[in-house]
Amino acid sequence: MYPQTHFLFSFFIALVFAKLGVFDLKIVFFVALVGLFVDFDHYVKFIFKKKDFNLKHSWNKAVKGVYHGRSFIHHWIGFVVLTLIFAGLYFLNITLFWIFGLGYYSHLFLDYAHLNFLHIKGKIKFKEFGLVEKISKFEVLLDVFLIIAIILFIL
Repeated sequence: MYPQTHFLFSFFIALVFAKLGVFDLKIVFFVALVGLFVDFDHYVKFIFKKKDFNLKHSWNKAVKGVYHGRSFIHHWIGFVVLTLIFAGLYFLNITLFWIFGLGYYSHLFLDYAHLNFLHIKGKIKFKEFGLVEKISKFEVLLDVFLIIAIILFIL
């Protein structure tokens, strides 16, 4: 999934928790940022493997399928390690527990859940500012629904 989808989904999930009174609305944005920045590990792994700090190269190689750079945090060992860290964080700072926990788990849910049960096929391809995007029509539709849901929740 692309960054905007991770941000919107994490934002929506956090907004639900805020509406239920689990935490303040100020926390919602921070949860969404964590949900977005979980994928920063792709770039870090790209730097270590390719010795290239160019973010555009990293992005384009990932979109074109030339490079798949997931670190341990996207695999079961990272899930276990981070779950243990979040469990400890629960006792130290409940606000940070919610921010990092919801951001991380909502991100992984999107990465591993197969949500396209309607089997919407096709990709939209475009290039802007030297960055290539090949986004699925399903993901565009999901983004639109998330934006509508967020607006309805906020009103």
